[in-house]
Amino acid sequence: MSVWFGTKRFIHRPLVALTALAVMAALVAGCGGGNSGSGGSGSGGSSSGGGGGIYGGGGSPTSGGQASQATVSTTSTKLGSILVDGKGRTLYLFQKDQPNQSACSGACVSAWPVDQSSGTPKAGSGVKASLLGTIKRTDGSTQVTYNKHPLYYYSGDSQAGQQNGQGLNAFGALWYVVGPAGNQVT
Repeated sequence: MSVWFGTKRFIHRPLVALTALAVMAALVAGCGGGNSGSGGSGSGGSSSGGGGGIYGGGGSPTSGGQASQATVSTTSTKLGSILVDGKGRTLYLFQKDQPNQSACSGACVSAWPVDQSSGTPKAGSGVKASLLGTIKRTDGSTQVTYNKHPLYYYSGDSQAGQQNGQGLNAFGALWYVVGPAGNQVT
């Protein structure tokens, strides 16, 4: 019995080490791509980036995925009228951001995927086209902005219509949904 226990202990250690290495590799891989941006332009947007993001299936928001031309619209919620993408997914702003510059990268982008666009975003219902724009991120992707606020999704929203990120304090500042005037909704 003592031999079996000793073998189990030696087998267990490599499994723990392999698990730790896998976690470290995932963290390192997630610490790329970032922020910073310049100028806004455009007329409306929300991304339908590459596959397998926070809403399952294709066209879900991810950082680093293939983005298509974004559309930003408004919808009526218990918080009032807020910005959503073309599929009804809630869009957020990060109080730590500067005008037309994202302060969210690495692990932050994993929790708060950026709203990407392959070009000038489109203004949907209730959105002022003059407030829409884009910034170029350090990873080369194009992020949608509204009233100079970079826009994000929240990984804790599993389906359209949810606002689980509203008022959260994460990565050094608060996150809020965005109203049609381009300000945070509190």
